[in-house]
Amino acid sequence: MICLKFCTICERKSQGIHFGVSSCRACAAFFRRRAGSDLIEKSCMSSRCGVDFFICKPCRLKKCYEVGMDERKFQHDRDVISSTRIPRSFDKFVGRPQFVHFCDPDAPTTSKFIDLSFLVQKGEQLIKSGPGWSPHSNKGPLHRLANFHNVFEKMPRNMATNSTFSSGDCSDCWEYYFLTTAMWLTNFDEFQKLSHPIKMKILFGIWHMWGRMDKLASTALARRRSQLSTKSEIAQSNGLFLDVDKLELDVTWLCNYSLEEVEFFIDGFRNWDLMETVQMFIDLDPTPIELNYMLAQMSFYYAGNRFQGDILEIMERFQQVLSDDLHHYYVNERNMSNYSGRLCRLMKINNAVQESVRKRRPKTEIAKTLNIFTAEFSHPEMFFDTGF
Repeated sequence: MICLKFCTICERKSQGIHFGVSSCRACAAFFRRRAGSDLIEKSCMSSRCGVDFFICKPCRLKKCYEVGMDERKFQHDRDVISSTRIPRSFDKFVGRPQFVHFCDPDAPTTSKFIDLSFLVQKGEQLIKSGPGWSPHSNKGPLHRLANFHNVFEKMPRNMATNSTFSSGDCSDCWEYYFLTTAMWLTNFDEFQKLSHPIKMKILFGIWHMWGRMDKLASTALARRRSQLSTKSEIAQSNGLFLDVDKLELDVTWLCNYSLEEVEFFIDGFRNWDLMETVQMFIDLDPTPIELNYMLAQMSFYYAGNRFQGDILEIMERFQQVLSDDLHHYYVNERNMSNYSGRLCRLMKINNAVQESVRKRRPKTEIAKTLNIFTAEFSHPEMFFDTGF
């Protein structure tokens, strides 16, 4: 398909083919959010509509359909006008964010537009390239996952404590967990058998849940090592400490309110809802095999419940494969014929993480109803159940 120089909806600079037509990313993001809504039935909402590139929402959606936008033509590998070389240095997950761009594009909207296209592109590259090593055939799936992600070896002993948390710091975390989850998934043979669109849908669905469990495990490990000075500190496996009681959180990129006004909606940030679960994790002291089972079981259970249908069946099969492997690990490697008590403690932690997400949903719905958060994401489906 030939990409026009201008967006066929707002007539500003085009940024590639989106939903089958040449458009800017802002119009593509608008169509992704509004396609199929009752907005199409509403009349023009502004006397300024059509003046100086401004288009009201109903007219903008109608224009999207008129020029041929079709939600069925979403492309994970859509062409862009100019290619961007992905820096090799990011493989080490250090430095400032390189794949998430906070910007105000020239588009008919007053919201902050957060472009995740490059991050998604990098995630797709990792998924397509597969694991960076050849696992031994005699090792089970949990061993392969643990070989890639062993927080007990991976988390540095000398970690940095942040006193502020900006939009750049936030995108650092998104990038780290999205791309680490992508690479982790490629080390699971059953996942590698899936089609690419299904793989990406699963990645979009679980990366933030995987990150919550990783923070929990990292915080427990840091406490066990006496790396944390107070119980208000949490840790991440990428080498970052956050004291949530003292942290200065910048929310200007997210909304037009002060932190005090929106703090209730940001996932109980000052009182991280998993603080009490950290001690359960410390008492359990899971092995790398058990931790990766916890990561997988919780993530796949969540994805199955969220997406239902074929993905639910796939996720149930994944969980069965890993449960069988965990049984083999307990019986043959740990000589534990009766491990039901330990498994119950393990699942209690997983259930606590799931429950923390369910409890957050009413706050998210209230925030959406009141239109508290003004940031618009190029891929909003990535942030379902994250609180944004």
